Amino acid sequence: MLSVRAIYDGKNIKLKEKVNIETPKEVIVTFLDPIDTEPTAADIQQMVQEGGALDFLNDEREDVYSDNDLKTSYK
Repeated sequence: MLSVRAIYDGKNIKLKEKVNIETPKEVIVTFLDPIDTEPTAADIQQMVQEGGALDFLNDEREDVYSDNDLKTSYK
């Protein structure tokens, strides 16, 4: 599978990079909404906190390491 960014002007699709395809291929065209602004560090931090991907860190069963597992202590 190959993904290539392109621009659609209402009539034609123009690939942003050269693609060397020698045989007919089926394609999927996905139209993306433009991004108004790039996310800030605060936006990313909020997404991480609200997303739940790090919730396992609050589970005591996941706290399997102790200071005794350290090879080097920097205290």
